[in-house]
Amino acid sequence: MRLARRYNGLGAGRIASKRSHVMTLRSACPDQSRLSVIASSCVLAIVVGWPAQPAQAAVRNAEDLMVVDCLLPGQIRKLGRQATFLSARRPVRTTQADCEIRGGEYVAHDRANYQTALKVWLEGAMGGSAEAQNNVGEIYSKGLGTEPDYGMAFQWFKKAADQGYGRAKINLGYLYEMGLGVAQDQAAALNLYREASGIQDELLYASAVQVQISARDEKITGLQQQVQEGEVESAQLREQVQKLQRELQERRGALEAARRELSSTQEKLAQARRQQDDDLTKLLENQLLAQEEQINSQRTQLASLEQRAGSAGVAGGAYAAAPMMEILDPVFVATRGGRNTAVYRGGPGMRQVVGRVTSPQLVRAITVNGQPAPINANGGFSAQIEVPAGGAQVSVAAVDRKGSRAELAFTLLPQAASSTAAASGPAGDGSLPRDVKLGRYFAVVIGNNSYRDPAYPALKSAANDANAVAQMLKSRYGYQTNLVLNGGRLEILTALNEMREKLKAEDNLLIYYAGHGELDGSGKGYWVPSDGAANAERTWISNAAISEILDTIPARHVLVVADSCYSGTMTRASAPTFDAGTMGPEKWAGWVKTMSDGRSRTALTSGGVQPVPDTGTGQHSYFARAFLNVLQDNNRLIEAQRVFREVSTYLALGAMDSPVPQVPEYAPIRFAGHESGGFFFMPRGVAPSTGP
Repeated sequence: MRLARRYNGLGAGRIASKRSHVMTLRSACPDQSRLSVIASSCVLAIVVGWPAQPAQAAVRNAEDLMVVDCLLPGQIRKLGRQATFLSARRPVRTTQADCEIRGGEYVAHDRANYQTALKVWLEGAMGGSAEAQNNVGEIYSKGLGTEPDYGMAFQWFKKAADQGYGRAKINLGYLYEMGLGVAQDQAAALNLYREASGIQDELLYASAVQVQISARDEKITGLQQQVQEGEVESAQLREQVQKLQRELQERRGALEAARRELSSTQEKLAQARRQQDDDLTKLLENQLLAQEEQINSQRTQLASLEQRAGSAGVAGGAYAAAPMMEILDPVFVATRGGRNTAVYRGGPGMRQVVGRVTSPQLVRAITVNGQPAPINANGGFSAQIEVPAGGAQVSVAAVDRKGSRAELAFTLLPQAASSTAAASGPAGDGSLPRDVKLGRYFAVVIGNNSYRDPAYPALKSAANDANAVAQMLKSRYGYQTNLVLNGGRLEILTALNEMREKLKAEDNLLIYYAGHGELDGSGKGYWVPSDGAANAERTWISNAAISEILDTIPARHVLVVADSCYSGTMTRASAPTFDAGTMGPEKWAGWVKTMSDGRSRTALTSGGVQPVPDTGTGQHSYFARAFLNVLQDNNRLIEAQRVFREVSTYLALGAMDSPVPQVPEYAPIRFAGHESGGFFFMPRGVAPSTGP
């Protein structure tokens, strides 16, 4: 079932194309004079002496910019004065056009499978190359035309991890965390994530904590009664699902009828314009706008209804995923040993605690220190806590509709009461350590309002969001920005490829996307360019393809901010965060240096793979407004994960009128080359630390 990720142009996308020029040389006429021949020889000698320019790949279409597994030819080398030999072929990941211009062997992106990919990397893996071993593991994890083989992936990841290859440790940790191809082992996963991060001090590594709301010790007594109650509840849920499905069918029929009516109006408008009938043209333009508004409203209602139907269906399933609970503000994280502690800026007094739960329709109640905390439609909740000078003990408990209970307990401590934080301010004062060089910052900002296919209604806020984000990054944070509005498939891929060719290893790249998105039945996400066609995956840009492009970009840190869907991420457990409760400010400089030295590929999304509304407050979507507010209010060096938490807190409290829940996500991206580290935002004017 197709599901558009942004709701609420129809104009065609602009496609940037380049025309290749071919120059041919012809033989000179045989009757040229000896003088001209000598002159030509001299010119030729001079030209040959010039340094060779790197060959530029001619881009003929969007497919040329897709990343492939390429086997480059061997090079002719000399050994001494007499012996020459041909070196072994070298495997690389690069674009189809680049592989072709370098004489490499590859299989087209849309025809590649695990066998063709293995042909490129297996020889190197068998020869002991850690990079090749990791790539073989990723090939088995992806499946590439067949089911993933996590058992084989585990074996290859382990071989590379045993050689100290950081990217393989991250991949291996994910398999342990999720129980894929190996018995689930959270401790082993955390150890691998910590090793990959490069943080040797265990107190400096902390990962986000969530608790699953489910009963740990089920009593057998009364089981029969529970089964009977479950049967009654299942019957009620089935009836509810059937009712919702009937309503869905009616809404889909109405939406399809509205689309046909919109298409008819477009044809009439085009005819009126050709006939230069100004009065009829104006009438039809107004009618077209009204019909677009109607379709936008219908799509938003349909998305909300689909989510309700899906939630009801999942709730009635025997293997329903248990809801998760998380504290967003203040920040505290799970560390080894000791009680969780959250240190906040300010002194004793009243302090707000903000959290969220997933699948709020499955949660019966939230209590904070025994007092009820109302849950809004987004799953957000908050409570006021009286915090004395010595700190307060906080217990947040959640009970689902089946009676299962989960609890998060932590100490809430004002900064003035923290002996480690009193001297220097929270989290190391947010300054840039003097020995840390963050490099240059670039951004590709994409906002698509208009779509060629009438099946995708024009959006209202995507272009506004993109313009505002580009301006914010350029003026307040000093980014070099490339703004792409209503970009077609080739134009978007070209903008990303320019970053691949332009950026250096010490640079940073932010990619922002606002526009329609799609999610297929297998959970694979896509961004829809302005020239994308409904039900035609080949005209979209898959998140997997974007991840592969990110892997080939030499920048040290890449952050994808998607106000749409983005599938294929890991979990936040693999992303270290700075916890002021257990990490004193004296640790800040070392933590920032370690994070800035690593190679990171992370994503901050407005809803993971869930639908997100087009408009919110003012001229921006809910997510874009929250993101812009956080960047505007920030006046210190801040890591992307803290930006995520502040955006999440803003949405948990400020998007209560959203037609669909706003639950942003942040995590490393799988198969994009993530190793360790994190993305930092530093506004203009933040001076380096003057520490010892």
